[in-house]
Amino acid sequence: MDMLDEAEQTLNAGRVKDEEGKFAEAFALYQHGLEKLMEKLKQPMSSEKKEYYKNIITDYMARAEVIKKKKDTATEPLVQEIRIQNEDTGWTFRRILAKPMADSPTHIRIQDPYLHARHQLANLVALCELFATLSSISHIRVITRAAPTSEQKSMQQKCMRDLGQSLSEKNITLVTNYSETLHDREIRFKNDNNVIWVVIMGRGLDIYKKLPSWFHLGATDYQYRKCHEVTITLTRG
Repeated sequence: MDMLDEAEQTLNAGRVKDEEGKFAEAFALYQHGLEKLMEKLKQPMSSEKKEYYKNIITDYMARAEVIKKKKDTATEPLVQEIRIQNEDTGWTFRRILAKPMADSPTHIRIQDPYLHARHQLANLVALCELFATLSSISHIRVITRAAPTSEQKSMQQKCMRDLGQSLSEKNITLVTNYSETLHDREIRFKNDNNVIWVVIMGRGLDIYKKLPSWFHLGATDYQYRKCHEVTITLTRG
């Protein structure tokens, strides 16, 4: 499917949700479809086609603005889909999780079966460093599988122990649970008003590609990290 077909299908799906009164889902689909159309405009084409697509973009942007106001006052869950392409950069945890973090969460649950390799644990620490910047956070729960080898298990346990100790200095309690049947990968946020965000992570925290070395750009600033292709879905309820 080329970019134009995908944009058309996405916008049509948005219109269906719009007609059903599901404004949050419609808005997210309109956004994604418009982004694809604007990418298409960058490609060589006749002036007539360019004008045609510009008119479509103008019409859908106008409708998106209308339903944005309805979405903001609606009680339906907010659904957003983030599609990260292979080799993309700039997708920091802060950027991906900006909306859930904006709702002042107090409790966060990180669920990922694969937190035992060095880079996976480093991603967990980076994520918790981000959460520690929020004054509202009081509890973080990590659910994962026990590491498969004795060496990895030792590193995993040390990470959880040291991370828990450093978080406690910020008055944040870290609880770690192990489940050998765990499969789903998600991050769940909850605040004092019982607003819940569920972020379904297609690859869990392991969305970044391996660096050429630990002295490469991206070692500490994740905006320089190249990503794997992944889809992330955020739902607010």
